[in-house]
Amino acid sequence: MKLSLATLGLLAVSAMQGAQATLGADSSSATSQSAYACLVNNGYTRFVGRAYMEAYGNNPGGKVDTSAVTSYKNAYAAGASNFDVYMFPCTGRSTCKSAATQVQELAALFLNNGMTKVGTVWLDVEVDPNANNWPSVTSNKATLTAFKTALNNSGLKWGVYASKSQWTTVTGSLSWVLDSTKPLWYPHYDNTKSFSDFTSFGGWTKPTIKQYAGSTSICGANVDLNYYG
Repeated sequence: MKLSLATLGLLAVSAMQGAQATLGADSSSATSQSAYACLVNNGYTRFVGRAYMEAYGNNPGGKVDTSAVTSYKNAYAAGASNFDVYMFPCTGRSTCKSAATQVQELAALFLNNGMTKVGTVWLDVEVDPNANNWPSVTSNKATLTAFKTALNNSGLKWGVYASKSQWTTVTGSLSWVLDSTKPLWYPHYDNTKSFSDFTSFGGWTKPTIKQYAGSTSICGANVDLNYYG
């Protein structure tokens, strides 16, 4: 089949874009240096680890996840270009620590473990049906606003992890805005390394990261896969 010069040009641009795409992976558990090294060798260079969990059964609820310390050190030792963390906060219960306390504990984890190269802290906004962690739209908005204030006061760089459906469920509206100046990381498991599927919500018109595949076994680790454009 003969291809026109225009078609060849489009193919060349597409190939260049694919080659320049930045990929990464995230995990909720400690990941070894050898696994990170394998991931880096396979083109995944940016990583995210869980650094805070809801621990809703505790009184008070919410605690740091020290597995992030191990993952952080192992990732950079393996040649990672960036390491972010996410926090799955304790919300929706009277026994949860305040948003300010949870963020302070997270910041202390970084300080006490020499984690000076943490990139972005991602606030994970999704429903845990076992915990009833986002019980009502009114209280949910107040809680999100409290975390926004706490994160801003901490001086940490932060963003939001959420899908359109989860955001609508939690806030009661597709268009409710927490802070659209902060970066957005959204999940859509279509195994496509592209933002072409994204449609605006929460005031965000452009995402920063797409989690395009979940629970993937690669390089001896169980991770989700991410596209950075």
